[in-house]
Amino acid sequence: MQTVTILRQLWRLRLATALIALVSVAVGTLVVAKFSFPAALQTRKYEVGIANVRILVDTPESQVVDVAPRGSDTLGIRANLLANLMVDGDVKAAIGRRAGLASSQFFGIAESATDPGAQTPPSDPRRAVVFRTKVSTTPDGSRLPIIEVEAQAPDTAGATRLANATIAGLQDYLNSKAAQDNVRDARRLRVGGLGVAEAHMAPRGPRLFYGIAAALFLFGLGCFTMIGGSRLARAYRAAGTAEEQAGAGDPLEDAPEHREDRNDVRSLTPVDGPLHERAS
Repeated sequence: MQTVTILRQLWRLRLATALIALVSVAVGTLVVAKFSFPAALQTRKYEVGIANVRILVDTPESQVVDVAPRGSDTLGIRANLLANLMVDGDVKAAIGRRAGLASSQFFGIAESATDPGAQTPPSDPRRAVVFRTKVSTTPDGSRLPIIEVEAQAPDTAGATRLANATIAGLQDYLNSKAAQDNVRDARRLRVGGLGVAEAHMAPRGPRLFYGIAAALFLFGLGCFTMIGGSRLARAYRAAGTAEEQAGAGDPLEDAPEHREDRNDVRSLTPVDGPLHERAS
């Protein structure tokens, strides 16, 4: 019964309901698409090339072979430090040289950075060349000496080239740094890729479901507000009418015959008679 009442109210306010529906559809469309000049509708969904690679941070005496190589207990911390250093400065410049890019042509984002807000995201994600780094962890949160790199480019070839460049660029940086500090080869940190880069095209942007959900939510909210406002207005008018009727009083009390009866009663009441004079 309540549903029928709501439908009748919506039909009575059908012009406002139609306006709410049009606005809801427009907003839902803008969630998944955008208007471009001249008057063209372009989807916000797009595809980019994604390549993933993993980098192992190792000791000179490989922890893969040696049971307890010296320095292996700090490799997780070193991997986290390198993951943060890769996205900026000299390491990023070395990666850019390997990928054939200037530092201003691509971006690096470290998920383990203490201040991720300081890293500037790309303005156009469709054509952005960017790589992200993070350190693998165990289920209990302990860091592993493995850096996971996700490279993104407009196509898979560019993403693969950037992913491979992160390994070679990091190796170049560590070798040059060790040579400057005269660190012996037997004491140098080793880094290497675990397998080859795996690339694929990945969809990006809002899904159609989000647009439909936004349109339905706005339509429901608009109809609820409209019906609630209509009921409130009717209740306000009804309350005003009731107050006016209460302020007017009982019409029978003001009728002429009732006024004459009250006057006759007053005339029979001895207000200033001989009895009052004797009593005084």
